[in-house]
Amino acid sequence: MSVKATARTTGWLGGVLLLCLLLWAAWPSAPHHGLFPPDRDGDLIRDDVGQMIAVRFAANPAANAATRQLARAWQLAALRDAADWPRSQRQVRQAIACMLGDAVLGRAHLSAESMYHFMQQLHAAMFDSPARLARWRQFEAASAGMPHEDLPLNPCVFDPAALAG
Repeated sequence: MSVKATARTTGWLGGVLLLCLLLWAAWPSAPHHGLFPPDRDGDLIRDDVGQMIAVRFAANPAANAATRQLARAWQLAALRDAADWPRSQRQVRQAIACMLGDAVLGRAHLSAESMYHFMQQLHAAMFDSPARLARWRQFEAASAGMPHEDLPLNPCVFDPAALAG
């Protein structure tokens, strides 16, 4: 191989390496990208957690949808950078209000206490490793000082009345 060909190849590989490093640095959640295992069904919830929700609320579409809204908000909060945490805090508060709201509880035929108990189980399942729990605690500590905005009248991202239950 000639010196020119070697220089072209080395320059090309160096450029590709530089591009990869720049893209990795620009990725919004690069340091936390591997925090949760892959989501094979594309619902933005860890697959094992999605299965836990599906089993618990198989016959209850409103509770299933509300629980998925909360799990998605929690997982995204743990993955986002600190600059996005105010948005994450709103989404988490909205999802909790959805789960504990009369529209979902009535459709689910559950008490607020039993739904809250499941929320605790869900949280424990989602943040079941030291790295995940540490990241959640970072988010939680940062969110403690953030002002709270008023929640919408329907905090669910779906219409609970339209779901059977």
